[in-house]
Amino acid sequence: MRLIYLLLTVFFLMSTSPCPARDFMVTFVEENYKETEVPFSHRPKIYHTLQVRSDAGPKLLILSGDSQEYRKWLRQYISRDKRFMVQVPDEKNDDFVGSRVFKIEVTRVHPFNGKKWTPGTGEQKGTKTKEKPKQIRTIFGNQNVMVIDRNMKRSGLIASVITRMGYNAMVSRDGGQALEVFKVQPEKFKMIITNHDIQGMAADQFIDNLLKIDYQIPILVETGYNNDPLKERFLSKFSGAGSVTIKPVVLDDLQKTINQLVKPVKVNG
Repeated sequence: MRLIYLLLTVFFLMSTSPCPARDFMVTFVEENYKETEVPFSHRPKIYHTLQVRSDAGPKLLILSGDSQEYRKWLRQYISRDKRFMVQVPDEKNDDFVGSRVFKIEVTRVHPFNGKKWTPGTGEQKGTKTKEKPKQIRTIFGNQNVMVIDRNMKRSGLIASVITRMGYNAMVSRDGGQALEVFKVQPEKFKMIITNHDIQGMAADQFIDNLLKIDYQIPILVETGYNNDPLKERFLSKFSGAGSVTIKPVVLDDLQKTINQLVKPVKVNG
């Protein structure tokens, strides 16, 4: 009897623990929203899709779920800010990357600009009072590693190493979008891994901006092989930044490198 009770307890804890997820940054293209009457019901049937551009290519997101108030608030947000995040459970990452059409619960689509939805306090159209944006944790926990690389295959391999280490990988190929996320919640990230060739801005400009926000955040800059002039340029520019490491990313050695960079610094005295 005790064994059965123990097994049920373990099952309950596993079923209620949060599902690891990865945030994909996307850009709004087009919305399709329809409501139809459902026989013998006071609630409408909603067909809601978003066409977006993502690092994994163009997607059609089919938004499911009954959270109508959240859905209304989200639509108002998207009407003003075309960029948002899609929180995809880890076990569905491959489906999201490989599919053009992806079904997801509406509350897994959220802003990354710090605005938070609270039940019963959604923003209403026509209101003249300006509400100060609330700072929230759109990236959950503090075990996150940001990867910026325009090559999705390469960033996917790096993300797989990060995930195996127990961290959450947030992947982007656009430095500007990644910087906006980091500005909102720098304390959420253990380190940054960026390629020397990224979209949105030059990699050295991206690193400069990161250091202005948090000069202690470990940053690994991937220079590639046989690229000595580029490596020398980055070394010269960031020689005074002790948190910046410039070297080719070797997958077999990446776990060791990450462990060295995120190791807590000992304070003397």
